[in-house]
Amino acid sequence: MKNIIIILSFVITLQVLNIQAQENKESVSNIVSTLKQKVLLDDDQTTSIKKILTELISKSKNAEDKTPLMQEAQRKVESYLDKKQKMKYDIIKNEWWKQVSSIL
Repeated sequence: MKNIIIILSFVITLQVLNIQAQENKESVSNIVSTLKQKVLLDDDQTTSIKKILTELISKSKNAEDKTPLMQEAQRKVESYLDKKQKMKYDIIKNEWWKQVSSIL
């Protein structure tokens, strides 16, 4: 009986972690999709920015102060933008990063 409870607890924990990972992936996709529409990202830029945000989420789980991680991610995202995209990005930057911080 004790083993069944331990196994059941383990399975439930795995399911919860799996659901959280899926939700994070969907959130990242939605946030990057918003940026793609407003700044007109190409597919390579979109993929790179998704990777940056996924990395940010994984690093932020263990960090008490997320500000340096956010700043690093912001620099990386901005490095993928050309001049026209950067001008559009500057307009929505604060609002977009609030969305990003809400999933951390």
